[in-house]
Amino acid sequence: MENAVMNKPIYMEYLSELINAQLENRKPQDIPAQIDIDKLVQIAHENHIDYLILGSLLKLPLGQERIDEFRPFMLYSTMKTLQQVREVELLQDSFEKEGIRNQVLKGAVMKHIYPRPEMREMSDIDFMIYEDSLDHADRVMQSFGYGQGNAIKHHTIYKKNPYLVAEMHWSLYEQTVDKEQYLYYKNQFRAVLKEGKQYTYEFSKEDFYVYMISHAAKHFYENGCGIRNLLDVYIFKEKYGQVLDYEKISKELERCGITDFEYHISKLAYIWMKHQESTEFYNNLFLYMMDCGIYGKSQNGIWGQLAKQTSTHGKAGKLKFYFPPRQYMQEYYPFLEKWGILLPLTWCMRGIKGFKKESLDRAKMVQDEDNIAKMEEIYGALKLDFHK
Repeated sequence: MENAVMNKPIYMEYLSELINAQLENRKPQDIPAQIDIDKLVQIAHENHIDYLILGSLLKLPLGQERIDEFRPFMLYSTMKTLQQVREVELLQDSFEKEGIRNQVLKGAVMKHIYPRPEMREMSDIDFMIYEDSLDHADRVMQSFGYGQGNAIKHHTIYKKNPYLVAEMHWSLYEQTVDKEQYLYYKNQFRAVLKEGKQYTYEFSKEDFYVYMISHAAKHFYENGCGIRNLLDVYIFKEKYGQVLDYEKISKELERCGITDFEYHISKLAYIWMKHQESTEFYNNLFLYMMDCGIYGKSQNGIWGQLAKQTSTHGKAGKLKFYFPPRQYMQEYYPFLEKWGILLPLTWCMRGIKGFKKESLDRAKMVQDEDNIAKMEEIYGALKLDFHK
């Protein structure tokens, strides 16, 4: 990995300035000449940091047209946050009264760690529902005006107009992403009762941090993840860094297989937000995450698989990427479990799908040798060796 100090990309520098200005309630420095304000707005939208970026830009003399453009986003974000925070309180009170063991996850917790809740946007409210209470929780959700739940993967999605979305999880981790982390959360009850509650749980600060990193690693491995994840790490460690049990965190990260991922993500968060010296590796990692947007891009799923195959099999790994083993193909063509002899047929079927635009984009990505080298370095350094 290249360790020579390098100047940071201009957008990396100025995004940090805008966010810090909003966190510190001050006016940001003027927009550098090299910055395209429309690109800034696009980055803010794609990474769900509108309130921080647009709120900071509104403190600059940009003209009435920009003010009229940005203020509706600020108002929407504020109103959505107020409703989400209130909804979490009401749902948790109802779950507690109904004897439903529950726990708020992810953004609904992080909102209260930022200086103000509206600074941390979230798309949906995530709950963990323990034991066999899903049917009971479903009735509670419908009593609150949510529509019929839609079960996907390891959670059920509920929607209520105009913009409330809630996910009821019955598992903290997807088995199809990494079996080891799935078992880590399945076999050990890691939450503790909140003070004064009988059915409402929360993570310790250490377990919350590990789960936050685990969730980010999952997204990074599948499709990439955005720079708000860096901000979450920074905000959390700035608030609780002096009281965290780092020995426990280190042990649990190692058990989950995400030690290297956490090291680089945490280091990048401070390089970005604290204006520390950077290197080519961290610049590339930041630019990749900035481009990914909040939930990543489906075509980026190629990099985790390619890096894993290359690190395991060397150059032959690229061949394995184009002709994956039966175990991998079985996830997309379940009949292979019984009819393994049809593996070559599924390679052909996969090739035909490759004519879709998204897959053609992937094909272009793996033909760019410079880009391949960058991505192999990134994914190789993060060591997300997940096992399905």
